[in-house]
Amino acid sequence: MNFTQVVAEVVETIKRPDLINRARREVNSSISFYCLDNEFSRDFQEQIIVLDPLEYTQSFALSDMTRFRKFKYLRRGDTKKYLSVISDEEMIKGCTINDKYYIAGLNVNVSLKARAATLDVGYYMHPPILTDNAPEFWLLDVSPFMVVDRACAAVFRSIGDEKSMQTHAISARESYLTARKDLGISTQ
Repeated sequence: MNFTQVVAEVVETIKRPDLINRARREVNSSISFYCLDNEFSRDFQEQIIVLDPLEYTQSFALSDMTRFRKFKYLRRGDTKKYLSVISDEEMIKGCTINDKYYIAGLNVNVSLKARAATLDVGYYMHPPILTDNAPEFWLLDVSPFMVVDRACAAVFRSIGDEKSMQTHAISARESYLTARKDLGISTQ
């Protein structure tokens, strides 16, 4: 299924075509919830970031990574040397920060022990905001009714239908617990 089909299923279930915009919002909200609650392998992305090979300390923009959510790893290019996050304590005390990184605003700042021309980056992406013009997302292909039920539960809650809300919330939760086993938690 795609976004348009899932929204149509929600509207048909709640029997309230006047709430189509609410249904669209809740479908996107449901997708976002499921993806943010996990580290699905289909949301994982690997990328090479080009660095200045003459510098030890430098930064790159978070916007260099599509829909960046959070890092799985940063590694000096062509090595097995992973960078770790600089703790708040290290920042305050001014400790030596070799092979470490931190996010400040819209940038990722890295401090390397040895210079490198690239960084290998593994990160998780936020799901896109779906529309009728951009309706495709992998979760709707593999587990659409989980999303339908969660979206229906949210709409039913908003209109005060507690019984229908609970029925769909239970179905969504059961589907989710089962689907998590098959959706491929990232092991990168």
